[in-house]
Amino acid sequence: MVQIMRNRLANSKYTSTTQLTRRSICIAGLGLLTAGLSLNVRHIVGASSYTVTPDAHMLLMRQNNYTSSIAWSHDGSRIASGGIAAPVEVWNAATGKTQASLLAKDGVLLDWSLDGQHIVTAGGFEGIDQSNAASGVPQAVSEVVLWDAVTGKRLTTYNGMSYVSALAWSPDGTRIALAGSDAVGATVHVCDTHTGNLLLAYRGHVASRLAWSPDSQWIASSIDSIIGGVFERTLRIWNSTTGQDRLVWSGTANSLSWSPDGALIACGDEEVVQLCDTGTGALTSSYKANSGAPILGVAWSPNGRFIATVGGSPQFPDPKGFVQVRELASGHTTAYHGHTLTVAALSWSPASDRLVTSSYDGTIRVWEIA
Repeated sequence: MVQIMRNRLANSKYTSTTQLTRRSICIAGLGLLTAGLSLNVRHIVGASSYTVTPDAHMLLMRQNNYTSSIAWSHDGSRIASGGIAAPVEVWNAATGKTQASLLAKDGVLLDWSLDGQHIVTAGGFEGIDQSNAASGVPQAVSEVVLWDAVTGKRLTTYNGMSYVSALAWSPDGTRIALAGSDAVGATVHVCDTHTGNLLLAYRGHVASRLAWSPDSQWIASSIDSIIGGVFERTLRIWNSTTGQDRLVWSGTANSLSWSPDGALIACGDEEVVQLCDTGTGALTSSYKANSGAPILGVAWSPNGRFIATVGGSPQFPDPKGFVQVRELASGHTTAYHGHTLTVAALSWSPASDRLVTSSYDGTIRVWEIA
């Protein structure tokens, strides 16, 4: 299947162009703020050490510079991590030992295939068009790559997007959604995993956050609050095959996460998590996750029992970074202490017994959830 994808993409006429729209460039420049990183921070060596800790909650700590994306493999054995200033690495979730390194341009975004054999990464940043460097005109640059997760070998590159601000692999493993912009403007591309073909371009909505429904039928999309004031501030749920809107309601979300049964979606924005009905959009409940720092990541545990939140300053390292896990039935919230700066990303283990978080303090930590 991967070979088919290679061949199709090699012969595809669907390629990027250097002629970008003003909106595309705007999304690229503003999108950098969501990573909270400076373009001057480059080429820093990634994981230099890992430590299995005796802490009651923290099982493992790795040194990774400014990791902004992290994902647990579906079998629970490996974790992939990367960022604009950190290499993409695949490592053992129990020991922290690196098993593969991916030579990605920027692993700002990444996700696993269902079978654990592949990883998709996307890097996006704003630079100068070298073909016309004298003009000083900024150009959005993005690269979406499919990798062999075991060998670290680059398999194929998708060039349909000029900038990517979010990506997500469908739970059934058949499609990859990419939010950002192409030569036409703001869009979400839904691509076939096996052939590399573009199946759907969902337009009319500037999105920087994506989440698939558990049954892979629907996609939730939103713009985050950092750049939401520039564009239309809406959250949407739409059909992943037809692009038809199911729900459109006002608001922004720095993070989106579906409940395992698909009935609710958690929207984290500012300091509040809102739980909304995915059929009607109605607010069913909400709670304040943290005081004094905005939420940057929300993740519903696979068993449906917990919601984890992380955050801090979205633009600069901030000592108010936090990790919290809320048990929904009781409302009890546990704070996990250790990170000293903004916590940028999180991911649950498939068994819901561990949580991995990454911070601008240069560490990735694995926590045991009691």
